[in-house]
Amino acid sequence: MDQIQIADYLVKKVFDKELKDIFYIMLKNKQIYTDGKYGKLVKSNKISPEDAFVYIDFNNISRDESYNVPVEYLFPLIDALGILGIVISYLDKSGFDNPNYNVYPATGLKYYAVIRLFSDRLVIEITDIDTVATNTGLRKIVADMLGKDILTQTQKEINTAQSNEITGKIQQQKLFAGHNFKEAYDIIFDYYKNHNTSLAKEVLAIVNAYNRVFEPYRVVYDTRTRRQVLM
Repeated sequence: MDQIQIADYLVKKVFDKELKDIFYIMLKNKQIYTDGKYGKLVKSNKISPEDAFVYIDFNNISRDESYNVPVEYLFPLIDALGILGIVISYLDKSGFDNPNYNVYPATGLKYYAVIRLFSDRLVIEITDIDTVATNTGLRKIVADMLGKDILTQTQKEINTAQSNEITGKIQQQKLFAGHNFKEAYDIIFDYYKNHNTSLAKEVLAIVNAYNRVFEPYRVVYDTRTRRQVLM
């Protein structure tokens, strides 16, 4: 499946209320498992890490409208959950194993899909994991921290402290017009939520950087009509 087909498939799963947890892995045969269930199936040799295809980050924001803010709607890949999912999906794809951090070998992974369900909108953005790992500097961070040879090894162990450090390092990357993830998040929030129009040029620069870094395929649906909308 390409990104359009993946998005269409996930939209149905969301509207049919089949997604309730946070992190999932979808296999090439379209079966979807929570990351924990997936890990158990891999360890029991019932599925192969090569069977993995899409890492899914799902957040039902409609349960708590205090989270219904512009950043999660317009730029879901830079919220805290999105950053964590980016790191875990790359570690999975690279074959690392750390069940305490929800990291399981999933070498067949190609895409990372972030899903945000609001009361009136459903947002899905899909990006290529290798593209993100390169453009965010994540690939280099992992290689520098664990050694360049680690990515060529068959068995790869990573502890929770190392996983946390990797997440911290990517959060500090100044990828968005000279701003790191949190700074970009705060600027976007201030502009859209507080109507701080003095930030217009900065926001535009961040938008351009966001699209350049993630190259996301994005779709938005109206949850009431279940039809695709422009925003």
